[in-house]
Amino acid sequence: MTNKHNILVIGVSALIAVIIFVITINHPFKEKKNHISTTVFEGTHGWGYDILVNNELFIHQELIPAIQAQAGFQTKIQAEQAARLIINKMKRGQLPTVTTFELEPILSLNKTQHDQPGTTK
Repeated sequence: MTNKHNILVIGVSALIAVIIFVITINHPFKEKKNHISTTVFEGTHGWGYDILVNNELFIHQELIPAIQAQAGFQTKIQAEQAARLIINKMKRGQLPTVTTFELEPILSLNKTQHDQPGTTK
């Protein structure tokens, strides 16, 4: 009897967690009235970005997310592209997170631009 009770409690708890998760993901960003914008800035570790929702600070990102190093983006363009990636996810109702896989093309942008003939580092 105790085993069945524990399974029931765990199942109900998991169901409640899923419902809360779905509500929070779908609610704040899918509404058309929310205005999501970004600003980029040069900080002590490199370039970073702010994400604003209805002109209120939602995310302040000084360091490159999803990597171990304590470093900002090397260029303003990289910070802008990462911010756009986050905003696009928010507009689709997704969590504002990124993976190293998603950041790879953005971070290699600086290397690609500097490796072309006629450019300087």
